[in-house]
Amino acid sequence: MTTPASPTSRIAERTAGVFYLIAAVGSSVGQIWVAVTVPPWPDQIAWWWRALLVLPFAVVIDLGGVVTAAFADTRRRLGENAYGWRLLSAGSAALAVAINLFGHHHTPYLAALFGGLGVFAYTVWLLHSAARRRDALRAAGKLTDTAPAYGLFQWWREPTVTRRAKSLALRHGYPVQQSLTLARQQLRDERRTAALSGHVEALIRARHDDPTLAAIAVTTLDIDAVASALSAQSDIDGWARAIGVDLVPPIPEPSSGTSTDQLALDAGPDMAELPRDILRRVPVQQNDYEQWRTIWHSWQQQPDDSHHTIAARHNISPRQAQWIRAAGTAGLLDSAIPPIIRLQRLIQANGHTPGGLPSTP
Repeated sequence: MTTPASPTSRIAERTAGVFYLIAAVGSSVGQIWVAVTVPPWPDQIAWWWRALLVLPFAVVIDLGGVVTAAFADTRRRLGENAYGWRLLSAGSAALAVAINLFGHHHTPYLAALFGGLGVFAYTVWLLHSAARRRDALRAAGKLTDTAPAYGLFQWWREPTVTRRAKSLALRHGYPVQQSLTLARQQLRDERRTAALSGHVEALIRARHDDPTLAAIAVTTLDIDAVASALSAQSDIDGWARAIGVDLVPPIPEPSSGTSTDQLALDAGPDMAELPRDILRRVPVQQNDYEQWRTIWHSWQQQPDDSHHTIAARHNISPRQAQWIRAAGTAGLLDSAIPPIIRLQRLIQANGHTPGGLPSTP
């Protein structure tokens, strides 16, 4: 269904038509002028007879470019390329311009005036007919909608992102900001997958001593699919906790000369001979620590459950479930206070407040 033209567009089309007619008439006048003055006419033929004789040919040359362009436009709407009609149209327009340029070469102003009018008339017709062809194709569902305008600054700042956003907007109808956000995300994912694919390929090759077998393995496997599957299985929260534990400041030795191991013995049997690798992973924040205690207590009621069962039940990773079990078995989850906090309090009770650690009441 064709969308009705707005009053503004109708006025613009009529104005373009007026411009075309004026320019076409001017180009024809220039050709008639050349035809009257340049050829060797007999002196007995008056100038107005000469003009009448050449008028049809001058008009045909100007209108020939338009008529053949109209034929080409009609065939292109049907899906054809119409190269023949387009070449014939361009040749006719070029002939009209050349007559005006070379026929008035002795007067540069007239050459530029009449030649420019011919170029202007032909260009206006081509642009107008191309716009109508696109409107007809779009109304018939054979042409995609136009993309949103992203602005010159956006194109200059992020050309790759903007190009992808334009493609997404045309394909799915996204607005400007949503298409830009999705484009940035897609490009980040593609870069990460490409980097991960390189590491996966290197790992697969390293597992084979025979280079031929290694080449077969990496060629047979869909490396990008393996990388995508690894990204889907990644434990983001687990890595965040592990990195966060490494950022916890170490507990310095008390100034009184009492060792940390002795303070741990004084703190109770659950703090004696602290397993440092497990202790570093026990949460310091009270909420996270209580979650570990809750999971450990529920595990004690069903000790035969596996790490994967506990992980699925509490929405954690199997690796984190293993650390919870190790911490609970070591007795680090028996107290309501995290082990690190208990050590800090014990050091403060012995007359030393560790530097950089918050005071605990």
